[in-house]
Amino acid sequence: MRIALLKIAPFEGNLRHLNALFDYLKNKGVELREITLDPNNVQKVVEEIQEFRPAFTFDVNGTGIIVAEKDGQKKPLYDILGFIHVSIFVEEPNLHFPNLFGLEHQNLIALVTDVRYVESLRVLGIKNVSYITPFLEFSIFPEPEKERDIDVIFLGPVIDPQIIVDAVSKNLPEKIFPLFMETAEFMFRNPEVSVWHALDIVLSIFNPQFQEEFAKWRQEKPQDFLRMVNDIAMLATMRKRWFLISFLEGINLKIVGDFRGDLMEDHERIETKDHDELLKIFGRTRISILSFPHTVPSGIGITPLEVCAMASAPMIDFRGTLPGFLVPEKEVIPYLPLDRADIEEKILYYLDNPQEAEEIGKNAQKAVLDRYRVDDRAEFVYKTLKDIFDQATKQAQEKAEEKQEEEI
Repeated sequence: MRIALLKIAPFEGNLRHLNALFDYLKNKGVELREITLDPNNVQKVVEEIQEFRPAFTFDVNGTGIIVAEKDGQKKPLYDILGFIHVSIFVEEPNLHFPNLFGLEHQNLIALVTDVRYVESLRVLGIKNVSYITPFLEFSIFPEPEKERDIDVIFLGPVIDPQIIVDAVSKNLPEKIFPLFMETAEFMFRNPEVSVWHALDIVLSIFNPQFQEEFAKWRQEKPQDFLRMVNDIAMLATMRKRWFLISFLEGINLKIVGDFRGDLMEDHERIETKDHDELLKIFGRTRISILSFPHTVPSGIGITPLEVCAMASAPMIDFRGTLPGFLVPEKEVIPYLPLDRADIEEKILYYLDNPQEAEEIGKNAQKAVLDRYRVDDRAEFVYKTLKDIFDQATKQAQEKAEEKQEEEI
């Protein structure tokens, strides 16, 4: 069974965990070839794929979809040549809509790490979806520090929401802008709602004339609409994160990652030059505060698992699906994202009781070592591919036999 992995560049950052999946497939006997995509020489890539004749091609977040033209229509290469393409979505699919928009996808399987990514994929016309929980490649982690010298960090990116509002207001039609603002605010007040559900609810509140105008704009400017959806999720996420850090003023909070805005009292920013340095910071930290982005609507995400792997106690906003991934108060410190008293009380408690935070960090590390390995996820992928391959091989043999009988 041959698989071609289509890559723009080597996997960097938390995408490096995906190497574990492809190493597993190779150990199962899969013939894997990595093909680097060259936008300046697409024909060479196509020729290499045709020469290799894979049963499947893979990419990440739709970045390896090659579009060709047949009979005056744009079609994905995998539909034209007749092989199966598997796209692994470790991020919200709508963030990558330019790779998927305006195409029919007959031979595409979307492998998602969040169940509710199905909503975006349906909007983009993709129906074949399978789910796997995230996993880690444990060989990339350094040893955590024995003595932790950072009490608490807050994981970014963190952006002053007004910066996003100002940027979107310059590009979005004035008549559509109120819907953008109201939907983002609704999501901020209802942290577990998805952007698609929120948009439907808020739009229903507007008068019929606005709804007609919006439907017309969406039909005429579908890509602008999808960008607006992404901007809504971004604004709602940053509203939540800015709210959190705003009342933690006075606590020696270290914000790790991108930060845009004015730092508050006793806050400082830690810049990291690469992913390895980020992991080392997790290994120096007792408590890592995370705020789920709205682009991870129900899953756990890779970053919280990396925090756990470095034995830092993850402090994560509670939602209904969280206990399915980590045990509250034992492997994770949950907080209610809009409850200021709950958040302040828990941070102060664990700062006063660092040994308890470190115990949760150790439990979290054991949890991911036990439950977030690649093996069962990769075995599921392998069996799925093998079933498809065996079925296709059988059908090809039956057709060949029928043709042979006709010739006789």
